[in-house]
Amino acid sequence: MTSSDVTHTRPCQAPAGSWSPITLGVVLRLVNLWMPVLGIHSWRQADTAAMARHFALSDTPIWLPQIDWGGASPGHVESEFPLFPFLTSQFYQLFGVHEWMGRGLSVICSGITIWLVIRLGRRWFNPAAGWWGGMALAVAPLGVYYGRAFQAEALLLLCAAGALEAHSVWVERRAAWALALSWLCFTAAALIKVIPVLWLGLPLLLLQLTPFPQAPAESPRRMLQRLLRLLLNPWFWIYAATAMAVTSAWYLHAYQLGETSGLTFGFWGEDSDRSNIDLVLNLTSWVNLAIRVGLRARVVVGIPFLVIGAVRGWKVGGGRIALGGIFGLMLCTVATMRSSTVHEYYQLPLLLFSSTLIGLGWQSWQSKQGRRLVRTLLSISLIISVLVLSLDYWSVDMRQRNIWMPLAETIRRELPVDARIVSVTGPDPTLLNLARRQGWLISSTQLTPKLIKELQEAGASHLAGSFYWEETFRELPKSQRETIEHLAHISISPKNWIEQLNQTYLLPIDGLPKDF
Repeated sequence: MTSSDVTHTRPCQAPAGSWSPITLGVVLRLVNLWMPVLGIHSWRQADTAAMARHFALSDTPIWLPQIDWGGASPGHVESEFPLFPFLTSQFYQLFGVHEWMGRGLSVICSGITIWLVIRLGRRWFNPAAGWWGGMALAVAPLGVYYGRAFQAEALLLLCAAGALEAHSVWVERRAAWALALSWLCFTAAALIKVIPVLWLGLPLLLLQLTPFPQAPAESPRRMLQRLLRLLLNPWFWIYAATAMAVTSAWYLHAYQLGETSGLTFGFWGEDSDRSNIDLVLNLTSWVNLAIRVGLRARVVVGIPFLVIGAVRGWKVGGGRIALGGIFGLMLCTVATMRSSTVHEYYQLPLLLFSSTLIGLGWQSWQSKQGRRLVRTLLSISLIISVLVLSLDYWSVDMRQRNIWMPLAETIRRELPVDARIVSVTGPDPTLLNLARRQGWLISSTQLTPKLIKELQEAGASHLAGSFYWEETFRELPKSQRETIEHLAHISISPKNWIEQLNQTYLLPIDGLPKDF
């Protein structure tokens, strides 16, 4: 394909059948939409849901996010820019607090992202590659789960895809609105998570330097010449500087908010501990990441097509844009290795770039194969995806709902809305959000008469937690379990609530002995 051929390629319409991957992706993400905020990484979702609830009920501005674990304080916290919970709160103000609305917003964002990935595949490669790329994103278990989770990841992925699509239009047509939309989406992504500055900034730069993505990739010397010209363009510096200025302004404000309230998600300082050189140099860490990505992100079947797509993609400009995004994400993984090994949603942006390459691999391979074999492999991919989702995600939602919701519903029913409770769930705020109450988070090892007295004087009325679970997902050690069981046994309050089946409790503090 020559440059002139590409110049006349205007992929403005979605390819025929685009609604198939979009519909499949949305249907998969609607499973368990009505579930309370529980399950994998519920602690992160609970904080996002709490922010949305407080925005709606307190009618506070977007620059004053609140969480539930602020004790007797309002709970203003240092956080990323809370765009997702604030948008959710606008629906709450119209229809009431229903957490499925937050999940629904994620599903909407995911559906649009699949559509944009199809368009990007068309722009960078061809219509068939775009369709297969959309299908790869639609069925990926990691994309399905976090594409309906109550957290900002689905919106982040949408902003990233929107920035790439809008910037493609800018490079192609020089439409001012497209450059403005690209800047808006890029800045929003950086505000939501910071690290997109690298994993999204690099492919945006390559996109700017690649006027004809479907043409053969240009030589490094030619790319360097384009880069030098770009560096002399004032609009490049205006784009980058203003995006960084807005992002820096928010995080400076967030830091000051955390300094005032003492509440933070731990972005800065020694406690952040996001990077770890030992983990970076540990082969086991990378093997575990590879297994997670191979199974949960690419359902195994997608791996060979990713390799095929990467090999073919390296030869064209669009492929190098996608590979640039993967390389940027690898650098971010190294820089945040500890967080990346714990929080699997750090690998979610990989779906954006790898899906387009998988689409190219599928398209290259399926044109040489019978339709029956192609359908068989697609069916296998879908079966593996549903099995992973059922065993690793959906079943966890159901199991944790049965354990924790009776306690949460009792708190909602028996305690006033302004009651402050002590959730004995370590750093996990899931129970506080389920109960829709504010209060304190403590570990079972912190249960001492002195601390209980201090919390009662600060306004705490009840202890709540489980005899079996330290957090909603981690078992309580036997010795600590026996301590809490003994405390519940010697409590003299007639209002003690203990749910025998799931071993959860709600104990009035004024019924606890002064010394135990």
